[in-house]
Order: sequence, then structure tokens, then C-alpha cells
Amino acid sequence: MFVKEAMTHDFKALSLESTLREAVRIFQNDKIGLLPVVDANNLLLGAFSRYSLYRALLNDCSLDTLIEPYIIHDAVSIYENEELKDASLLLTEHNTAHAIVISEDNRVSGIFGHADINRSYQLEYSAVVNSLNSLLQQMHTGALAVDHTGKIVVMNPAAESMCGRTSESTVGLALSELFPDLQDSLTSLELQAVEPLIRHVTIKDRKLLITCNSLSNEDHYWGGLFLLQDFTDYETIAGEFDINKKLELALEKTIEMSYDAFVLVDKEGHIRRVNQATCELMKMSKDKIMHTSVHESLPEIRLEETLSAGIQRESFEAVMIGKHHCMVTRVPIFQGNEVVGAIGRIVYRNLNKWKNVMNRLDNLEKEVSYYRAELSILGGSEFDIDDILSKSEEMRQLKYLARQAAPGFSTVLLLGESGTGKELFARGIHNASRRPGRFVKINCAAVPIELWESEFFGYAEGAFTGAKRGGKTGKFEDANNGTLFLDEIGDMPLSMQVKLLRVLQEREFERVGGNQTIHVNVRIIAATNKDLEQMVASGDFREDLYYRLHVIPLHIPPLRKRAEDIPLLATSVSKKFSHLMGIEPITISPVAISLLMAHHWPGNVRELENVIERAMNCMNGRVLESHHLPDYLVNINSRPNSETKKALSTFTNNSGIPENEQTTSVYYKKKVSEAEKEAIESALQLANGNRTAAAKILGISRSQFYKKMNMFNIL
Repeated sequence: MFVKEAMTHDFKALSLESTLREAVRIFQNDKIGLLPVVDANNLLLGAFSRYSLYRALLNDCSLDTLIEPYIIHDAVSIYENEELKDASLLLTEHNTAHAIVISEDNRVSGIFGHADINRSYQLEYSAVVNSLNSLLQQMHTGALAVDHTGKIVVMNPAAESMCGRTSESTVGLALSELFPDLQDSLTSLELQAVEPLIRHVTIKDRKLLITCNSLSNEDHYWGGLFLLQDFTDYETIAGEFDINKKLELALEKTIEMSYDAFVLVDKEGHIRRVNQATCELMKMSKDKIMHTSVHESLPEIRLEETLSAGIQRESFEAVMIGKHHCMVTRVPIFQGNEVVGAIGRIVYRNLNKWKNVMNRLDNLEKEVSYYRAELSILGGSEFDIDDILSKSEEMRQLKYLARQAAPGFSTVLLLGESGTGKELFARGIHNASRRPGRFVKINCAAVPIELWESEFFGYAEGAFTGAKRGGKTGKFEDANNGTLFLDEIGDMPLSMQVKLLRVLQEREFERVGGNQTIHVNVRIIAATNKDLEQMVASGDFREDLYYRLHVIPLHIPPLRKRAEDIPLLATSVSKKFSHLMGIEPITISPVAISLLMAHHWPGNVRELENVIERAMNCMNGRVLESHHLPDYLVNINSRPNSETKKALSTFTNNSGIPENEQTTSVYYKKKVSEAEKEAIESALQLANGNRTAAAKILGISRSQFYKKMNMFNIL
């Protein structure tokens, strides 16, 4: 403990111009025996004590006499950062009751005396007593303390529970009254033994283990401490241990009777247990397998890899052991955080029965992967810019610019029509930036004008009626050290544009109703489908804010200007809804693709998703045909432009169907059958008459291919 923690902080000081009357008044009011005398800078000049006052009065001095002649210039002083014990020795050495306390800058900061020492020691003593009492109260082990006469002076709650008595009815009793069994075995001489004594007693059907400890100081014995442990619990544990042994035996028998092969190895990779199925697979006896290295005996299952630090979970794969096709499951065995062994399960009998199960598991795994990807996008986790699907050169350049801009702090402005994927670019830029903070989104068009300020900056406690206790953080605080995505920035009210501009420039703000300035480090990404330049010209958007946001503009092209992306996006969307609907992945026919590519897509990718979703709800098979599409797409009264033809050509060539075999007439609906027939004939030619291969080229099932052949009388 240090002097500054124990000294008297509330004191009054005198100056050279002070009179005896001032000193008398301070001595009378503050009940202190020493006053520091300081200059105008609070530097110590000396001290004035009660003894100095008595000496002046004995000299018949008037109370209006200055104190200067009676100042003690060699007054004892001490620095406030010295330890309490050193300060106490200083007072003793100088035979004085008080000392002046000096700070590090040599200014007077307090008065220190024996009373301060006593008070500090009393506080420390009280703290120790309270800590010991709290420790005894919280202990799960029972505790009893006796004095030198053997009478109980302390009993904690755990001891009360074990003995079935309250502390009030027990304190003051002799120990022998509580534990008669100890009367003969624990004499006062035994209690004074240096080594702890251990005794067993029974009280109210409870078996207690008592450890007796002597409490003494040098040659003086002043009591004993008894620690009580309920031995009944140990007997219970022993019973549970016996049960565990029986369970282990039952488990061993279960493994032995298992239809599958099991191999258990220790952390060195030595085989410790196998069952009969393993012996049959390896065509070896159990004695020859046990204690051998699994790497040498069964290298195919690679169980030693599971023992490495990098393998922390169950793994599953297909392997070949001898002439058997096997499915191997490897599971590490942990003790704490350490791998102490591994178990290998080998399924090699009647694997054909597992095919349907494995197919179902494969579908479920794909579904889980899809949902994980969707949650990644929605939650703002590791979504990469390259995950944005596109084949167009313009989008490739745009993604390159986005990745280049990601590591910086500059504001990015995403411009483009609704549904073009501005939020995907925002999330990709945030994740590529590796900023440690969160990605926080706010839709500027969805916030009521009266809630703008509290949504952006939060509010302090009591800022308005109904305010949450403790206040609420705003979007800027939530996005600190991260990215704030301002979607639909063109719909922000002018009144808020001024405040947003200030935060962007100063990087600080105050909560609504608060007076504390909050500093933030936030990267801004804004997005809009409006013409901000036109809004600036019409006075609907502030020019200074526009130029503050227009640092790195990225113009995302609409879907109609990148028709080559439509087949890729349509296929991806169909896979998405296949997962959602729990069906096998579908194929989109070339004619349907041509119709999709001929549309101008005012709603962009969002409209494309809606069209695919509607079509998949209308179809029965696994091929999305043109008649599944909405009428406004089928009855297009214009031919596809050259850009659409080029993209369609790429798609059809990748599908294995020659471009010159495709029909893109104005009246698509009338020509569907003819186009399908031509596609089947072309596929058969490409596959040299192999119907199974032709069905694969078209992406349809073999039964559906035969059905189409019968429909069009193709031999």
C-alpha cells in the first residue's frame, strides 16, 4: 500500500502572509496537528504545528501576528508514491506524528500521520477478514475452527450441511460433543502435531473424512482447523466407476458382435483392439493383428492421419482393401485437447445396399452447401468478389476494379439499376478489404425521416420518452472498423445529408441526446439506382456530399447489356431453386435459353430469378422448356439482336448442339416441337447413334429421351 492511498487529502495550507488567528481557526475546525506552509505555486516552504502556535502565544504574540517567525523550515516530508511501511519508519525515526506529503512535481498533496497508518491497517485487516469469511462461506469442503481449549469458533455452510446442524447451535460447543468418535483419538497434543491428522467419522449416516490441522505460531498453539469431506460421495463415485467398467465390457461385446470391422489405435498408431469382422477382412488372427502398427497392417485406411494435430473431426471416404470396396470412417479420440487415439470403422459387406443412402446423403450435402453459401451472403461473411457470376468482359473489368479498390479507405459509389447486384459488390469489397469490423447495411429508403438521426448515430439514455435504458448504438458505431453500406443513398433527406457529410469529414459524432463525442473508423460504400448528377442539378442532393461519395464510382451494367451472362445466371438460379424445392437439378432447354436471352429484363437479375422460380413450379420433368416460361417471354415480337445471337451461340456450342441446328424464329411457340426434334437428331449424330450419350448431351434422362423419340417418330 502507498502513502497516497492512506494520506489525508482534504487539508488546508498556510502562506507566509497567514496569521496566528488563521492557524488557530484551522486547528480548531480540522483537528489536525500540522499545517503545510506553501508559496503561490503550492511548493513547500515549511510547516506550522500546534507546538509552533503554543510557542507564539507564550511569547505574548497577538493573534494577528504573522506565522513566519514560527515556521518549521526543516519539516519532515515524504513522497506520495512511497510504501506505507517505509513512511511509518520515517515517522518513527524523526519522532514525529505527522509528515507533509509531496507529489512527483514537488507540490504539497496531503498530510500523513500515525492515524492514517492505523486507519489503513484497519482497512487491510477488515479486507482480509472479509476475504477469509467469504472463502469459508463459498468452500464446498466443510470447515470447522476450534480454539486452544477445543471449542468450536467457526463453522461454514458446507460443514453445516454435512453435520446436519446450524452454525448458531454449534459454535461454542466442544469438538468432542459434535464428534464423540474423536474424543479419544484427538488429544490436545495430537492437535499440536506438525503433520495433518486424518480421521474417519460417521454422523447421521454420513461418512466423513476429517483432516485435522494445527494452528500455531512458533511455540504457541492457539487452535485447530478441521476440513470435512463427505466420504459418501467417494463411495458413489466408486459405484459409478464399477458401472463404467461394466459399460466398457458391454461396449467391447457390442463392437465384437458388430457386422462392420472396427480398429482402435493408441496415439502412437499401434492397434489396441479389433473385432472378428476385422480379422475376416484382413484374413489374420487377432493375436497377429494386435499391437502392430496400423500403418503397416492396414495402410489403406490411413488411420494414422487422424492422429495428427491437423485432423480434428470425423472423416469418411471410400477405399479399396484387397478385393473389397470399403467405406471407412475415421474418428479421433480426445483427452482434453490432446489426441490420444483413433477409431476406424470399415464397412465392406453388402455395399450395394448403401447406394441409395449415399445418393440421398450426397443430395443433402449439396443442399447444406447451398444454404451455407446463402447464409454467407446474407450474413456478410466470406463472400468473395469472384463469387459474382459473369462471363462478360465489362463485368470482368468491374470486378477487377472492385478488388483493386477494396484494401483502401476511399468511399465507393455503386451505380446501377435495381436488381443488378450492388449489394453483392458491396459485400465482396468489404470481405476483400479484410477490415476487422462488421459489414453493416442500412436502406436509406426504408427509414422514416423522424428516425434517421437515431438510426445512424444512436441515442443516449433518457434522450426521449421510451428510450432504451443505457441508450442504443447507431449504424456508425456498429460498423466501427468495418464497412457501412448506404443502400438507396439517393433517397436520403437533405437534412440528413448535412450530418452525414460532417461524419464523413470529421469521423466523429454525438448520439441523440448525448454530449460525448464518439470517434469512428468506418469505410463507406453507397449505392443508388438514381441519377445523382441530375439530382444535384435539381437541388435534391447536396453537391458537396455527391463529390464526397463519388470517389470510386463503379457502374454495374444492366442484364440486357450482358446477354452472355444470362445462360450462366439462369443455370445458377435453377440450381438454387432445385435445392429449395428438394428436387434433382434441372436442365434448361436451348430454346428456353434463347427466349430468356431475347428479353430486355427491366428487373435485371431479380426478375430473372422470379421467372425461373415460376417456371420450375410449372414443370413436371427435369427439363425447363419454353412453354414453362411466362407468356410475355414466349410471345416476343422481335428477333434477338446480334449480341444475344453471339451469346446464344456460345451456350449452344457448349451444350454440344451445333449453332446451325438452332431455331430462333419469331413464332417460338409454334416452332418448339421442330426445334426439339432437330436437337434430338443432332445429338444422335454427335453421339454416333448412342442414345444414352445423346441424352447426356441434351442433359435429359434416358427415359425422357426415348419418350421424345417416340413422339417425333425418330428411329
